[in-house]
Amino acid sequence: MVLHVGTPKSGTTFLQRALWRHQEELDAVGVTCAGRRHFEMFHAAIEVRGSYAFWGRSQEELEGTWQRLCDEARGYPGTTIMSHELLGAARREQIDDAMAALEGLDVHLVVTARDLARQVTSDWQERVKNGNATTFEAFASSVGEQKPSGFWRNQHLVSIFDRWTRYVPPEKVHLVVGPPSGAAPDVLWRRFGEAVGFDAGAFDPTSVEAPANQTLGAVQVSVLRRVNEVLDGRIPQPTYSRVVKRVFAQSMLAAQSSPPAQCPPELVEKLAQIAKRQNKRIAERGYRVHGDLAELVPAPPSGAWIDPDAVDPTQETAAAVAAIADLLVERAAPDPEPEPGLVPTARRVGGRVRRRLTRNRNTKVD
Repeated sequence: MVLHVGTPKSGTTFLQRALWRHQEELDAVGVTCAGRRHFEMFHAAIEVRGSYAFWGRSQEELEGTWQRLCDEARGYPGTTIMSHELLGAARREQIDDAMAALEGLDVHLVVTARDLARQVTSDWQERVKNGNATTFEAFASSVGEQKPSGFWRNQHLVSIFDRWTRYVPPEKVHLVVGPPSGAAPDVLWRRFGEAVGFDAGAFDPTSVEAPANQTLGAVQVSVLRRVNEVLDGRIPQPTYSRVVKRVFAQSMLAAQSSPPAQCPPELVEKLAQIAKRQNKRIAERGYRVHGDLAELVPAPPSGAWIDPDAVDPTQETAAAVAAIADLLVERAAPDPEPEPGLVPTARRVGGRVRRRLTRNRNTKVD
């Protein structure tokens, strides 16, 4: 079986979507995803990490999910992929418990990674998209100081390998290198397939769906961060993810465009030195590398650096007004007419009541 533990923002959601999209074809060649639904691995990762409160879940709700998925992997005749980026930051004792449930399985460990400068801006944006109001300056400062928590807990490759490879020999440890910006989308997919052991070239990883975890421009991230400041935690998880992240951020704001946030040149230079040291240690350990380690070393940004905390106020206002208008249009949209045999009922979404359609209770459901 394959345990893919991150890192966050290294194309993990893209890979997971491609795996689920081709689950029937992959099953035919002896590869499957853990669980019956994609969100079960998310729940299992929350259980391993014990991060119930942050994600608005209860321990009782998710208890036993990880063990069940491990048992299913043990019963599958081919290769089961257990993939979630939350696992990379697990503590040693959490990893001990997680690996105990995998006893008896031939485990290969896979870590995906991208260059650290891209990871810094992506990690900061993802935190903002999950409700954080931290400025880029404060976040980048903590990265530069190399504090063991926060960004580095999720992104320090050597540390992640140190925690997870105590149970896996070097020849079964795989590092999948995320290609540089602008590379074809199938490059990462093919490298991942090589690590897992299937011909990824036989499956198209792209689709007509909206991209997962769409990247926002610096102006749009600034709008969202300021909204988070005003919200001040008044919309808890998982409602925040459903209403603010998915609707406001990844629908309204993502439809707009502005230049992306970038790391300041001095931080890029520091990250490049860190990446070179990590690459040297990874090469010495004999892990299997899929891709070119040199692609993990950040290159200096092109053009003048723009401070993500100091975007043009006029552009920020225009972006906020446009997003509010789109949100009002969405809210004003009429509910669909009920189909024959369906009965409208009410449910609350994001602080308001919306109608939904349910089948009459007397209708038999197969």
